[in-house]
Amino acid sequence: MPLDKSIRKFSGGEVYFWIEQGSSIHLKAVSGTDPVELSSKETREIAKALLDLAVELEALDKT
Repeated sequence: MPLDKSIRKFSGGEVYFWIEQGSSIHLKAVSGTDPVELSSKETREIAKALLDLAVELEALDKT
């Protein structure tokens, strides 16, 4: 996992994702042994951020 600002964090740091080696999006959801619970607002924010990251990844693929 990259240790820089490219990591997007949500839900108090329980959900995060990043572009790995310019080729794929890695997503991690961690909340002890319980599932990560998301509000509708958090879900929309994550969905938008993932779509934005997909656009960024597509741009990397074109270079």
